[in-house]
Amino acid sequence: MDPRTTASGRAAHRGARTRLSRRRPPAAARRPALYLSVAAAGAVLVNVLVGSEPAAQAEAGTSGSVSVARELGLTGDAAPADATADLQPLEDLAASRSSREAEQTAAAKAQSAADHAERNRQKAAADAKAKGKAAAEAKAKAAADAKAKDATEKAAAQPARPAAPAAPSSTAATQVAHISNSAGDVRPQVQTAANAVVSNVAGAAGITLGGTRASATDPHGHPSGLALDYMVLSDSALGDAIVQYHRDHWAELGVEYLIWQQRYLGSPDGAWEPMSDRGSSTANHMDHVHVNYVG
Repeated sequence: MDPRTTASGRAAHRGARTRLSRRRPPAAARRPALYLSVAAAGAVLVNVLVGSEPAAQAEAGTSGSVSVARELGLTGDAAPADATADLQPLEDLAASRSSREAEQTAAAKAQSAADHAERNRQKAAADAKAKGKAAAEAKAKAAADAKAKDATEKAAAQPARPAAPAAPSSTAATQVAHISNSAGDVRPQVQTAANAVVSNVAGAAGITLGGTRASATDPHGHPSGLALDYMVLSDSALGDAIVQYHRDHWAELGVEYLIWQQRYLGSPDGAWEPMSDRGSSTANHMDHVHVNYVG
């Protein structure tokens, strides 16, 4: 009889398996599914070997399988492997990536909004500057227009100066001019020119003619007997007539230059040049025509 079919043989067989299981690594280090497969394969092998005693073989196979599973620390209630714990790191990684993408999207939107606000600020500043410049230009133009209008109105309100009478064409002298000198006589050519003026310009014979004086600024004028002052006082028309007569006969009378109403004339066809203010009507030649003759 096969020892494995008896009770003592089965006990010995279980003892051998028990010693074998004790020499194996702890159950916690092995995979439960592999152990169950080994136990099931052992049960099938036992069933084949003891086929002459089906009931005993079935009992032995079942008892052996249960004993092996019990020795391995496995039960029918063993829970399947937890796949959730294995997937958790992947889920955490996916959540972390989604969070970063959301933060990046929010940051991009915030930057875009800030850029848009800055562009709007710069545009508003440029518009304000342009408006300020336009307003300043408009104000300056209005002031210039008002000033020009005021000058035009003043010029229109000022009475027109009467035209100077036509200067005689002759330099022939019919009268002798009386010249007031305090530093000797004037030069002969100056006396001749004065005689021509009082003889040909209406009203000139009745005014005072100032001749030599030592206090004059120009040594080549009054102190040298080369200048005359035709004192017209407030009769500006007579002053204009005397000036025009000298311009018409510049070379014949030997004129060097004229000063009249704070202006200087150095040639018969030249333009008047303004002079600086000397402080008084007489000093500015507002009441007399100064004529310097060539010496």
